[in-house]
Amino acid sequence: MKKKLVVPAAALAIAAAACAGCSGESGESSSVEASVEETESAGGTEQAGTGEGSGTDSSPAKDTLIIATANETPSVTTNEHSAVAGTYLNQMTHNGLFKMDENLQPVPDLVESYENTSDTEWLFHLKQGVLFHNGEEMKAEDVKASLELGKNSPEVSQHCASIGTVEVVDDYTVKITTDGPQSGLLADLAHHGNFILPVDLIESGHNFNEEPIGTGPYKLVAWNRGESLEFEAFDDFFGGAPAIKHITWRIIPEGSSRTMALEAGEADLLIEVETADMPRLEQAEGITLVSEPGTSHNFMMINNEIAPFNNINFRKALASAIDKNAIIQVALNGDGTPVDAMVPDCFPGTTAEGAPTYDPEQAKAYLEASGLDPAECGFTLICSDDVKLRAGQVIQSSLEENLGIDVQLESMDLATYLDVTAAGDYEASIGGYNANTLLTYALGVYHSRSINASNKTRTNDPEIDALIENIQTALDPEENEAAVTEFSKAINERCPQIPLYMKNNTRAYRSEIQGFNLNAGGTTYYEQFSWGN
Repeated sequence: MKKKLVVPAAALAIAAAACAGCSGESGESSSVEASVEETESAGGTEQAGTGEGSGTDSSPAKDTLIIATANETPSVTTNEHSAVAGTYLNQMTHNGLFKMDENLQPVPDLVESYENTSDTEWLFHLKQGVLFHNGEEMKAEDVKASLELGKNSPEVSQHCASIGTVEVVDDYTVKITTDGPQSGLLADLAHHGNFILPVDLIESGHNFNEEPIGTGPYKLVAWNRGESLEFEAFDDFFGGAPAIKHITWRIIPEGSSRTMALEAGEADLLIEVETADMPRLEQAEGITLVSEPGTSHNFMMINNEIAPFNNINFRKALASAIDKNAIIQVALNGDGTPVDAMVPDCFPGTTAEGAPTYDPEQAKAYLEASGLDPAECGFTLICSDDVKLRAGQVIQSSLEENLGIDVQLESMDLATYLDVTAAGDYEASIGGYNANTLLTYALGVYHSRSINASNKTRTNDPEIDALIENIQTALDPEENEAAVTEFSKAINERCPQIPLYMKNNTRAYRSEIQGFNLNAGGTTYYEQFSWGN
């Protein structure tokens, strides 16, 4: 049975708006924020124990799921990466105090209940009897050590700054005291950088990249670099033993090869669907194609610390010269929406006001105002997958035709791309950021404390930092939305990067899979999956 699910953009806006009033946060992390990679899909874990086959069928129940993905994670640790590819895996092996639900709202995960005793004090009562993969029970000391580990990890520290001080009240109670009101606290507690690890392993220097130990529904049992990662169910998972006992993530960089793997029965689920193959998959018997509006904001990152990108008029010239509609057609086969705003436009308060739009004549005027010679402004553009390479070809053509700027394309694997862009050792690159709230996005992409991590443009502007912090401390929903609007206008005017498109969350999978779930932030709970008849 075939179907294509398309959720109107209005539905996403409604979901995001619902988040905005929660705990003073809007959208993704707490009430306002969640985290790039960590937006979790509807449902929780109560369905994890559903059966895998018909009770009357004498054939063995299927107990393996093969997932094909384009990108290999650079790390399976929780605190040493900012990659979406790594977040997907962290969410299988670990849990946080909170997780993001289908409406991008933070809901308790390892927490049984909590109390917000003042604007700055929170008491969290932990679930009892939760076991780590090594058999140890999770307690408050593990929570304290894990949250403090995140604070000292540059790749995720921007999602830990709201946490303040952590105190152990008793074995199952933790007190967090924030430095002033923090609208994004609960969502930050759902970020993979704040997932809970055993305190004794943290203190002993355990190598979590070789052997991740969490409380999640699956355990990593093998990482075959460049080929696959293998997981098996953790039968003592506090949410119930998963129905599917074995999950393999296969690394298949080339899009059409992933499609053929699904069609041939060598894969059961595609994470990145080759857009050119979507019409074919939509018609294929026994395959379900899902395409829904998401929160993924995609852009051309430019290193603002170096010439010519440190010239604001040059940056605006680039933004005005690139044909984003052509990128949508060539790179995505229409599966996306062009954007001009420097922030995702799906969250309350965001605006495109002040952002450059596609206008070749205006682009020439900006270039003239920059005082730069286009013949001396050529640069190298890094592309880490096939979609980005196709987008890069459109950018290359647009800038040559409209401004006479030469762009060289460089292909690079994901791990290397993440390293060089985080370090600022690059000129330009195509990237993206997937967040569940505007606050999470702003902190990760533009705040100066995220330089050398997810602030790849290396934006370092005290006024921008202050505007982001205003969002962080605005607990009233109306005040928070106004703060978002003020920040959006300011960052649009500075044009630190070149927005390209918002991409749909698209998946293709075998129709026998039951319990499929996917939220706007791209999170899926695989422990809810089972095989039908």
